[in-house]
Amino acid sequence: MCIPQSLTTAAAAGAPCPGPTSAAQRSAEAGQPALPPRVDWRTCHDVQQAAPSLPADGEVHVWSCDLHHMPADGAAWLDAGERQRAQRLQHDVHRRRFIAAHAWMRRILGLYLRQPPQSLRWATGPLGKPALASAAPIAALHFNLSHTEDKALLAVSRTAAVGIDIEAIRPCVADAALRCAVLTASEHEALLRLPGTEHDAAFYRCWTRKEAWLKALGLGLSIEPCTLHVGLAAACQRVRWPGMPHALTLTALPAPAGHAAALAVEGGLRRVVQFDTTGLAEARP
Repeated sequence: MCIPQSLTTAAAAGAPCPGPTSAAQRSAEAGQPALPPRVDWRTCHDVQQAAPSLPADGEVHVWSCDLHHMPADGAAWLDAGERQRAQRLQHDVHRRRFIAAHAWMRRILGLYLRQPPQSLRWATGPLGKPALASAAPIAALHFNLSHTEDKALLAVSRTAAVGIDIEAIRPCVADAALRCAVLTASEHEALLRLPGTEHDAAFYRCWTRKEAWLKALGLGLSIEPCTLHVGLAAACQRVRWPGMPHALTLTALPAPAGHAAALAVEGGLRRVVQFDTTGLAEARP
């Protein structure tokens, strides 16, 4: 997932920095500290080992995928809509990454559902968040996918909505105008107090947390990121938007060098189990 075009367009148009914190924004800023979840890491070498049990309450599974590779026959699993989306991408490398990411998503969700990857069908929320169609054996299984360059993360939860984001930290991309489009006034002030060499990493850590939060709720950019305060610190926290019944738990995730990643889940989060897909690219379902 990259910085959305609508934000970069607004930045290019000279969108002003947010002014003093409003009452609504102060409510959004009232995030409560939360205990960080326990994080376990597992490497999968074969299909039998990788056929996971469903996540428990308060638990999220996060799968790390290398988009240089995809599951054997993975391109054939995509449905017509996914193939059309891939064909609309202008560059071969972007098409390859899209196809690989969606093949991995189908492969992994198929393991949970004990279903062939090509049999999965999608539904979409009002603002486009994908979900399993109701005909799936476990329609309530929640998931969310993010990819950047050749890295992808897939979050899976049994009982709660999830959002995940990973970003490659691109030096000098976050210029002053873009920072104003993404950060609240207090976040922007905190960023400017950091040494200049830390600005890019701090910006992307903040952006991934906002993106994960928005994706968990399926809101897209219906809430402007510069009105959602999550701060620059990577501490686990609970963030609630005014008028919404539940707070979301928001935490940074371990990420490869040069990347930032974050996870948001509705309700509490006590454990994250991170899997990688080593050895699964050639294994057939």
